[in-house]
Amino acid sequence: MAETRKIGLSNAEWRLMDFLWSQNPASVADIVHYFDGITNWDRHVVIMMLKRMEAKGAVAYKTVGRAKHYYPIIEKERSCVQETKDFLNRVYKGNLGLMLTTMVKQEAIAKEELEELRRILNEGEQDA
Repeated sequence: MAETRKIGLSNAEWRLMDFLWSQNPASVADIVHYFDGITNWDRHVVIMMLKRMEAKGAVAYKTVGRAKHYYPIIEKERSCVQETKDFLNRVYKGNLGLMLTTMVKQEAIAKEELEELRRILNEGEQDA
Protein backbone atom coordinates (compact mmCIF):
# COMPACT_ATOMS: atom_id res chain seq x y z
CA MET A 1 0.00 0.00 0.00
CA ALA A 2 1.15 3.48 -0.79
CA GLU A 3 1.93 6.13 1.80
CA THR A 4 -1.22 7.87 3.00
CA ARG A 5 -1.56 11.49 2.00
CA LYS A 6 -4.54 13.79 2.10
CA ILE A 7 -6.71 12.68 -0.80
CA GLY A 8 -10.13 14.16 -0.09
CA LEU A 9 -12.68 11.55 -1.07
CA SER A 10 -16.33 12.43 -1.65
CA ASN A 11 -19.06 10.50 0.17
CA ALA A 12 -19.70 8.41 -2.97
CA GLU A 13 -15.99 7.69 -3.31
CA TRP A 14 -15.87 6.54 0.33
CA ARG A 15 -18.68 4.09 -0.42
CA LEU A 16 -16.77 2.77 -3.40
CA MET A 17 -13.54 2.55 -1.36
CA ASP A 18 -15.34 0.59 1.37
CA PHE A 19 -16.38 -1.92 -1.28
CA LEU A 20 -12.86 -2.13 -2.73
CA TRP A 21 -11.29 -2.54 0.72
CA SER A 22 -13.52 -5.55 1.28
CA GLN A 23 -13.64 -6.94 -2.27
CA ASN A 24 -10.46 -6.34 -4.17
CA PRO A 25 -9.68 -6.51 -6.92
CA ALA A 26 -13.04 -5.77 -8.51
CA SER A 27 -14.05 -5.14 -12.09
CA VAL A 28 -16.39 -2.36 -13.17
CA ALA A 29 -19.05 -5.05 -13.69
CA ASP A 30 -18.53 -6.32 -10.11
CA ILE A 31 -18.92 -2.79 -8.75
CA VAL A 32 -22.02 -1.99 -10.81
CA HIS A 33 -23.58 -5.31 -9.79
CA TYR A 34 -22.84 -4.73 -6.08
CA PHE A 35 -24.33 -1.23 -6.04
CA ASP A 36 -27.34 -2.12 -8.22
CA GLY A 37 -30.46 -1.31 -6.21
CA ILE A 38 -28.39 0.56 -3.60
CA THR A 39 -27.42 3.52 -5.78
CA ASN A 40 -28.31 4.75 -9.24
CA TRP A 41 -24.73 4.30 -10.46
CA ASP A 42 -24.53 2.89 -13.95
CA ARG A 43 -21.38 1.66 -15.69
CA HIS A 44 -20.48 5.16 -16.91
CA VAL A 45 -20.79 6.70 -13.44
CA VAL A 46 -18.62 3.96 -11.92
CA ILE A 47 -15.96 4.38 -14.61
CA MET A 48 -15.95 8.17 -14.10
CA MET A 49 -15.60 7.75 -10.32
CA LEU A 50 -12.79 5.21 -10.68
CA LYS A 51 -10.89 7.48 -13.07
CA ARG A 52 -11.24 10.37 -10.62
CA MET A 53 -10.12 8.16 -7.72
CA GLU A 54 -7.19 6.90 -9.76
CA ALA A 55 -6.13 10.50 -10.47
CA LYS A 56 -6.33 11.21 -6.72
CA GLY A 57 -4.08 8.24 -5.98
CA ALA A 58 -6.70 6.19 -4.17
CA VAL A 59 -7.02 3.25 -6.56
CA ALA A 60 -5.12 1.52 -9.32
CA TYR A 61 -5.97 -1.28 -11.70
CA LYS A 62 -4.51 -4.24 -13.47
CA THR A 63 -5.84 -5.44 -16.78
CA VAL A 64 -7.14 -9.01 -16.84
CA GLY A 65 -8.20 -9.95 -20.35
CA ARG A 66 -10.24 -6.99 -21.54
CA ALA A 67 -11.38 -5.93 -18.06
CA LYS A 68 -9.72 -3.57 -15.61
CA HIS A 69 -9.62 -4.91 -12.07
CA TYR A 70 -9.44 -2.08 -9.54
CA TYR A 71 -7.87 -2.23 -6.10
CA PRO A 72 -7.20 0.33 -3.34
CA ILE A 73 -3.72 1.77 -2.98
CA ILE A 74 -4.51 3.65 0.20
CA GLU A 75 -4.95 1.86 3.52
CA LYS A 76 -8.35 1.95 5.16
CA GLU A 77 -7.14 2.56 8.71
CA ARG A 78 -4.84 5.42 7.75
CA SER A 79 -7.49 6.96 5.52
CA CYS A 80 -10.05 6.81 8.33
CA VAL A 81 -7.61 8.39 10.79
CA GLN A 82 -6.84 11.20 8.33
CA GLU A 83 -10.52 11.79 7.58
CA THR A 84 -11.30 11.87 11.32
CA LYS A 85 -8.52 14.38 11.97
CA ASP A 86 -9.71 16.54 9.08
CA PHE A 87 -13.30 16.45 10.37
CA LEU A 88 -12.23 17.25 13.93
CA ASN A 89 -10.13 20.20 12.76
CA ARG A 90 -12.71 21.50 10.28
CA VAL A 91 -15.80 21.24 12.48
CA TYR A 92 -14.46 21.44 16.04
CA LYS A 93 -11.16 23.28 15.48
CA GLY A 94 -9.31 20.22 16.79
CA ASN A 95 -11.18 20.12 20.11
CA LEU A 96 -11.97 16.44 20.75
CA GLY A 97 -13.67 17.24 24.08
CA LEU A 98 -16.09 19.62 22.36
CA MET A 99 -16.92 16.99 19.75
CA LEU A 100 -17.59 14.32 22.38
CA THR A 101 -19.65 16.73 24.49
CA THR A 102 -21.74 17.59 21.44
CA MET A 103 -22.28 13.93 20.57
CA VAL A 104 -23.27 13.00 24.13
CA LYS A 105 -25.62 15.98 24.54
CA GLN A 106 -27.31 15.23 21.22
CA GLU A 107 -27.71 11.59 22.29
CA ALA A 108 -25.83 10.57 19.16
CA ILE A 109 -23.86 8.02 21.18
CA ALA A 110 -25.65 4.85 22.28
CA LYS A 111 -25.27 3.54 25.83
CA GLU A 112 -23.07 0.68 24.60
CA GLU A 113 -20.86 3.14 22.74
CA LEU A 114 -20.52 5.28 25.88
CA GLU A 115 -19.43 2.20 27.83
CA GLU A 116 -16.89 1.40 25.13
CA LEU A 117 -15.64 5.00 25.21
CA ARG A 118 -15.24 4.81 29.01
CA ARG A 119 -13.25 1.60 28.64
CA ILE A 120 -10.99 3.19 26.00
CA LEU A 121 -10.46 6.30 28.12
CA ASN A 122 -9.65 4.19 31.18
CA GLU A 123 -7.10 2.16 29.18
CA GLY A 124 -5.58 5.38 27.84
CA GLU A 125 -5.35 6.81 31.33
CA GLN A 126 -3.59 3.66 32.60
CA ASP A 127 -1.11 3.75 29.69
CA ALA A 128 -0.27 7.43 30.26
